[in-house]
Amino acid sequence: MRLNTKNFGYQIARELQPKLQQIDISNEPRNYGLVSKATTQIDIESPWFVYWCNQIKAAPIYHRKLWEFAFLLQILHERSLLGKNIRGIGFGCGQEPLASFFASKGMEVIVSDLSLEQVVGMGWAETGQHTTAKEQAYYPDIVDKETFDSNVGHRYIDMNKIPLLSEKYDFCWSVCAMEHLGTIEKGLAFVENSLSVLKPGGIAIHTTEYNYLSEEKTIDNWPTVLFRKKDFLDLSRRLSRSGHLLLEPDFNVGDRVLDKFIDVPPYTIGEGWLSQEQWNDSKQSAHLKLAIDGFASTCFGLVVIKNSH
Repeated sequence: MRLNTKNFGYQIARELQPKLQQIDISNEPRNYGLVSKATTQIDIESPWFVYWCNQIKAAPIYHRKLWEFAFLLQILHERSLLGKNIRGIGFGCGQEPLASFFASKGMEVIVSDLSLEQVVGMGWAETGQHTTAKEQAYYPDIVDKETFDSNVGHRYIDMNKIPLLSEKYDFCWSVCAMEHLGTIEKGLAFVENSLSVLKPGGIAIHTTEYNYLSEEKTIDNWPTVLFRKKDFLDLSRRLSRSGHLLLEPDFNVGDRVLDKFIDVPPYTIGEGWLSQEQWNDSKQSAHLKLAIDGFASTCFGLVVIKNSH
């Protein structure tokens, strides 16, 4: 039954796939007024998603991991934060293409991760989701090596203990990392603490796992925790008390056919991680929602504006 479910969902996505190739992106990038939100099929079928996939040399497919990258880049575009003289720092970066793309735009960024000693046995290094050196964040099809080396730095940072940094950045980011900090509270605290590295008015963009069918029951105190609507609303209140703003959360998870398909194990690598080698493989599509330990989940993008004081 599990395999039938997966096969039917993937087949639907394969039949929809040509639609993504026909989307007109000649007028991109434009502003769409994105806010904090969940992954939806309509996002995947939007010009902004297809455009940013092309920019990072990935074919647009129905996969939430590509949505995370595209969402983050679209938010930065709408805030005029893609270009020279812009500085950013990423947390839990793994082997993302983002640093290479930022470097190609003349931006200066730092990629960070736990030290290798801290991740042994956690599965991240074993599944290619951990950055042991900045070279592993280098994508030669996105940027040349000289530009990458000039614009990208690397350091080890524990997301539960963000150090005081003398330099302040225009933006910071993390992609599906804050759910791995041990508890829901630690994840929410990370978002608050990440603002310490920003200039006044700077922006933090963090994507994470969203348990969208349960208001109460969830996974906490575990290697992967699942945030609920109530947790994001709590975060919004906490941030507002310090003068920060969580862009109004949109909890709509979509109502199209692939929004209703919840992928089930076994996943290809880990919990649906999409490696660069799989970016153009339509067999890895139809992964917008998935079951994590029995809970229906999808990605949620949090956008926080630091107070200007």
